[in-house]
Amino acid sequence: MVWLPPSAHAERVKPHLFGIDLIQLSAPAAPLVSTPTARLIVNWANVERSPGQLDWSKLDARIDMARQHGSKPLLTLFGTPAFYGVGESGVPSLLRPPRLSAYRTFVRALAERYGARADYQVFAEMNCPCNYIGTPRHMAKMTRVAALEVRRHAPGAEVVAPHGPIRYSSNRAWFREYWSERVGGKPVAELVDVASLSGFPRARIGPEKGIKLVKWLRRMTSQYGFSGPIWIVEINYDVNGGRATVPISVDQQVANVVKTYVLNASIGTERVYWHYWSPPTPNMNTAMLTPDNQLAAPGRAFGVIQPWLIDTRAAGCTITKGDLYTCLFITKKAERRVIWSMSGRERRVVVPDRTRRLFSPDGTVRDISSRGRVRVGLVPVMIESRREPSRGKGNDPRR
Repeated sequence: MVWLPPSAHAERVKPHLFGIDLIQLSAPAAPLVSTPTARLIVNWANVERSPGQLDWSKLDARIDMARQHGSKPLLTLFGTPAFYGVGESGVPSLLRPPRLSAYRTFVRALAERYGARADYQVFAEMNCPCNYIGTPRHMAKMTRVAALEVRRHAPGAEVVAPHGPIRYSSNRAWFREYWSERVGGKPVAELVDVASLSGFPRARIGPEKGIKLVKWLRRMTSQYGFSGPIWIVEINYDVNGGRATVPISVDQQVANVVKTYVLNASIGTERVYWHYWSPPTPNMNTAMLTPDNQLAAPGRAFGVIQPWLIDTRAAGCTITKGDLYTCLFITKKAERRVIWSMSGRERRVVVPDRTRRLFSPDGTVRDISSRGRVRVGLVPVMIESRREPSRGKGNDPRR
């Protein structure tokens, strides 16, 4: 048996673990399920089309859309207006780093308008040339500017470090250089409230191995003095630029969603934004909506599993029989075990004798027979057991 203890950063699971990356410019075609937080892209160049002239109408509408669903927005800035870009003139201005004075003015206006009703992310995909071609040093300077403006004009809002992919060594080197910077006498770790990443693992890699990216970011940022929360602001699977993905079954898609949130809850990741609320797209393998814009099984699972985890405390995961995962979450009165087989091979699992019900991601609940065994396969299920009365310090809730 392999025992995976919970992270030292793991606390009670909060509703904001469950986020959706709403990159759409309008309301999604199907209703959102419970979505405690939503990430919205703020294309600076679309808001400020000429110097000093700001059109907030589209962003206002998207923020209203998020709030109608009870979501606190995370505003992720990107897209330098042509008249503010610095660097090589041959590079599209959208990708060039902005003049710091202009960036300061825009962040100030953004924070003044939306205040602590939103959180603010410095920039999108800092180490991806499809979004930004500046240096880690310049991004660190932008971080200091954002921190000063948000804390002054939106006290109580979170300042979120820029994100990006870290699945390749070159990605990680960029991240490390950014986090090693000092600006104005302070390290980046003291300028931000949250560290973030794009959680996309390499192609054909699922949640069990993909979780290593979050663990790497925690280790690396802690080396530079950061001990705050980590957010995954984008995650889906088999994502590699514009390359078409290999389709997977609906059961595999549901399993991706459930395992992503269970594994991240087990190590204390504070927020995970699913990328994104849409019908199937060619370059990612898990879709929340059907082709005709109805709620798909993965989208339904996103809502169903929230009560499994919210207000519980993670007690770690075990791996037995080579690929059988059991992740334990505890409340005052119950023990909840989320169980699945990584290979998809069906297993018969003995459950604690205090177990009475089995919950599935499609919303079904069934009683467990007196034999105390359940069949477990690819799609995770949750079994809930009455918690044993405490027997003193020697009592181990994992038993």
